[in-house]
Amino acid sequence: MDGPNSTTGIVYYSRSGHSERVASKLAIMLHGKMIPLQAPRYAPRIFGYMRAGYDSLRQTCVLPPQAFASLAEFDRLVVCGPVWTSYPATPLRALLRSDMDKPETIALFVTTGGHSPAEKAWKVAELDLGRPFLATASLANSLEDTKEEELIIDTFLNELGAQGQKTSMN
Repeated sequence: MDGPNSTTGIVYYSRSGHSERVASKLAIMLHGKMIPLQAPRYAPRIFGYMRAGYDSLRQTCVLPPQAFASLAEFDRLVVCGPVWTSYPATPLRALLRSDMDKPETIALFVTTGGHSPAEKAWKVAELDLGRPFLATASLANSLEDTKEEELIIDTFLNELGAQGQKTSMN
């Protein structure tokens, strides 16, 4: 799977930039392609923020048309995004629930404001996908650019089985 011809897609959603930053780091370390999820409904304004929380609590998970129709071209996916009201962000949930072609190997990396438990978000996302993730990780926004962040990412990459593909970020 991690051979020279394997491909990794990093599908991410980010309102405030935290998840995009992590996705970018993972893309570099895994030699992956970044694929943004578009969700204009949650544009970074106060109403977008309020709608995001409301939809998350109601578990409204609708994915608007995306720039891609399939993710089957990748050998593996890393889905990256925030936790909203203890659930993965609704664009992530909509993708996981969708009938869009996806590879068998999928991992999940979530970012949090620190007040939502990642374990609940992982379980909900696994139910949405309908199968277990190969690897899961969570990074609190307060840990950005710390040694703890490096440890969390390294542990995630090891769980993903990507030890041979890591490159130093320093």
